Amino acid sequence: MGLEKLKLKSSGGEFAVMLNPESFLQTDGINYSRTKRKKNLKFNQYERKVIKIPKIILDTTGAIPKDLWPMDGTIEKMVEQLRKVVYTFDGSKHEPPIVTLSWGSYVGNVRLNKMTSKYTLFDVHGAPLRAEIVLEFSEFMTLKEIEAKQNKQSPDLTHIIEVKSGDTLPNLCNKVYNDPSYYMQVARINGLSSFCRLKPGTRLVFPPLVD
Repeated sequence: MGLEKLKLKSSGGEFAVMLNPESFLQTDGINYSRTKRKKNLKFNQYERKVIKIPKIILDTTGAIPKDLWPMDGTIEKMVEQLRKVVYTFDGSKHEPPIVTLSWGSYVGNVRLNKMTSKYTLFDVHGAPLRAEIVLEFSEFMTLKEIEAKQNKQSPDLTHIIEVKSGDTLPNLCNKVYNDPSYYMQVARINGLSSFCRLKPGTRLVFPPLVD
């Protein structure tokens, strides 16, 4: 048994490809901002995954057996059904549809960024007989899923650390902020008269700091 066909499903209906595409691109990104020190980059957040399907082929010339077609009808009808699934505005929710994309081991909720339709063959009346579709989606996540994905050790969060034997303030700052030079600011925030000698068991606050 071969790989199951790529399928798309939303409030607008369902669509299955005629033939599975040759490739499937996934882009993961991280967003940074520059600090006043210019050379440093500060982590902001993980970007949503971008899923790109470079080519979906629809062909009614007879080159693809009819039992593999996603639906009966013309190329225009097939493209219109695909548009309903991934693009057409959902009036009940007042937004474009959330699409469930499934192919092989990948199953995820996405939203369309771009849909490009290229028509390459036509009958004597000018009706298209073949189309190549390019789809680009962004991963869709709920607020809870976004929060769960963020690194909980991020310097954008407040940390409370209990001092252990051998800890120094510069080393703790390096651990939290990836920069030991924040030790003077942290000392002031915690009311420390001396940052050289930290008493084990002391609880120190490391808040988000802005350069």
